[in-house]
Amino acid sequence: MTAARPVRVHKFGGTSVATADRIRRVVQLVQAEPETARRVVVVSALGGVTDQLLGCIDAALARTGAHCTTIEALRQRHQEVLEALVLPEERTALEAQLNAHWQALTELLDGLYLLRECTPRTRDAIISFGERLSAPLVAAAFRAAGSEAIALEATELIRTDDTFGEANVDFATTNRLIRERFAAIPEDQIVVVTGFIGSTPEGVTTTLGRSGSDYTATILGAALDAELVVIWTDVDGVMSADPRLVPEAFVLPHLSYREAAEMAYFGAKVLHPRTMEPLQAKGIPLRIRNTLNPAAPGTLITAEAPPPPWYVRAVTAIRDVAVLMLEGSGMLGAPGLTGRAFQALAEHKINVLLVSQASSEQSLCLGVRAADAETALDVLRRTFAFELETGRIRRIYLVPECATVSVVGDRMRHQPGLAGRMFSALGQANVNVLAIAQGAAETNISAVIAQRDAQRAVQALHETFILRTMRAHLFLIGTGVIGGTLLDMLARQIPQLKEEEGLELRLAGLATAERMLWQPAGIPWNEARERLRAEGESMDLDRLVQLLTTERPRRLVVVDATASEAVARRYPDLLMAGVAVVTPNKRANTLSYEFYRRLREIARERRVPYRYETTVGAGLPVIATLQDLLLAGDSVRRIEGVFSGTLAYLFNQMAEGVPFSEAVRAARAAGYTEPDPRDDLSGEDVARKLLILAREAGLPVERSDVEVQPLVPDELREVPLEEFLARLGEQDAYWRERVEEARREGRRLHYIGRIEDGRLAVGVQAVGPDSPFYNLQGTDNLIAFTTAYYCQTPLVVRGPGAGPEVTAAGIVSDLRRALEQMR
Repeated sequence: MTAARPVRVHKFGGTSVATADRIRRVVQLVQAEPETARRVVVVSALGGVTDQLLGCIDAALARTGAHCTTIEALRQRHQEVLEALVLPEERTALEAQLNAHWQALTELLDGLYLLRECTPRTRDAIISFGERLSAPLVAAAFRAAGSEAIALEATELIRTDDTFGEANVDFATTNRLIRERFAAIPEDQIVVVTGFIGSTPEGVTTTLGRSGSDYTATILGAALDAELVVIWTDVDGVMSADPRLVPEAFVLPHLSYREAAEMAYFGAKVLHPRTMEPLQAKGIPLRIRNTLNPAAPGTLITAEAPPPPWYVRAVTAIRDVAVLMLEGSGMLGAPGLTGRAFQALAEHKINVLLVSQASSEQSLCLGVRAADAETALDVLRRTFAFELETGRIRRIYLVPECATVSVVGDRMRHQPGLAGRMFSALGQANVNVLAIAQGAAETNISAVIAQRDAQRAVQALHETFILRTMRAHLFLIGTGVIGGTLLDMLARQIPQLKEEEGLELRLAGLATAERMLWQPAGIPWNEARERLRAEGESMDLDRLVQLLTTERPRRLVVVDATASEAVARRYPDLLMAGVAVVTPNKRANTLSYEFYRRLREIARERRVPYRYETTVGAGLPVIATLQDLLLAGDSVRRIEGVFSGTLAYLFNQMAEGVPFSEAVRAARAAGYTEPDPRDDLSGEDVARKLLILAREAGLPVERSDVEVQPLVPDELREVPLEEFLARLGEQDAYWRERVEEARREGRRLHYIGRIEDGRLAVGVQAVGPDSPFYNLQGTDNLIAFTTAYYCQTPLVVRGPGAGPEVTAAGIVSDLRRALEQMR
């Protein structure tokens, strides 16, 4: 058909025509269209009416009598709309038309009440009344606003078969009927058509299924060679994901027909898969717009659309899916088996959402709606009864409570590795994939997962492919000097990380020895400690580990800023669950060698970051340097170093003439020592660092293998802290004499750890000017690696080895590397 005027078809859903005021807005929107265009309007039932009619069917079948009350309420609602919108001179005639519908509807429901039976044909007849009642009201509203308008029932226009509930359209007949009917209508007259319904050749009313009014609009658009079809709904357009699952989802400005169809099929509720079909052959554009926000441009759907970044346009999800599994070695090479399964299900009108077959052909996976699952299971067991009896098929069973998540994009086949990134993202989100499928056109890749994981999966995929940001979550254990400094440091860096690097790091919780707070949705960084005090619960390490491992969000990193052995012993639980660990806590790597080896094996096998650079050199890359040497094929001959910034400070102060006792007190006041300085002076901290490096170098050593010379005399080891501090001066003379003796020999004292020939030793050494340790100042650490590659001159790592800022910065560095590994 070639019309003198270009045709524009507008469809308005139930929300758009829910009240008299909203119908007036519909009139205004259509009247705003150029008068040079021929305007066709398709309307749904008034908002909620179809659901109420379905409720009437249930009530009539149950003989509760409630259907009479509902029908009267619906009659009153439509009467109020009529009185608000219709010209006085038209009301009598329109009331008579509507009353005839109410009479017919009541008779049908009374019949159900008596028979206690509702056939699909009767069901379609009953629910068709929603549209048949709304279209005359909307047409009258146009006339009241000064536009010529006529209401048509789509039963005159759309011819279908008798598949009641979701009838199939006879397009040849339908196109002829539409063109003939519209040819008899003046082009300046607005035509209001009932959506959702059609009729058989015998004139029996049918319905077109979910989103059938959209389908009506595109059928009309194609038959009339429309220049544009607009579907007006209550959202701004097609979203990149379901906003109920992904708050960051946004309106997609442009889609192709294929993308829109795939999105509709795999869960995007704004569209029905069949909606685009009538338009595609003629290339008629379709736009989705919001009646409640007409200023929004909406989503345009055409034959082609500009490719999105990474070629993924959207992420969709279908909930309430069940998976049917057929397994058996006899399936291998059995021709026609899959076809028989499809045919049997089709005969019972069961739609297969997804199919996946093992390459060995020994299993077949079919995804169906949960509502069809039990019927489908029974159908397949009857269809393959012989194969089950003979053992060719070992079993057919059902996996309930599943969901299907999909990434959709027109040109995904042009992007190598996309499927790998998809399943990596799901793995990082702790989502197990039960089955996978990829369309032949490669417009979508789908995965079946447990329904409880659907939101986490959609969020992970949307973040990976659509937002192209990296969201990660941090849980901090320990908010003392180092942990508190880390919180403050990250609070300053978070905005820059998000803006410049696309890294969104959320604080999922924190804990101290007394309290813990778990809020994976995120805690403001600058409110963390206050929220812990106000909202935290009593610390329970077992419960905390359970929360971290079973309810973890995607990319969870635990930062252990304590010195707790109990916390360190739970690292295997965290790593096994895919939770990354970053820590300055030396305990884990200095427990038994078997425990150390197990941690490394879990991290390697599970591909989970376990980073502990700050256990040896605070912010210095000591462990990283050693690992790089070993990766390059080097072999270690000797490692020696000043590993304690605290003790470096102490000996540098004494070299300048400061008494031992004053140097210790000054270090404590500056925050360089632990609250009890004996924890540093015992040499245990240096021994643990040396043990870690020895193990990293490949030595299977235990703590008992480290020889340690403590700086605390035996008589002061067990006394109360106050007494120890008071008696520190007793050691001044001893240390003054040792410092002077070293000076006379042209040497200086330092507390040095050494690994050589399998021997680990920690103690005070006098070093001369030829030693790299001779000129150390302040709290600097210095570690020298003598290796096969660096045999003449050692490779030296030097820098500050104490202070909360330095350690916190080292933790941030480890954290960033862990997150990069998890990207």
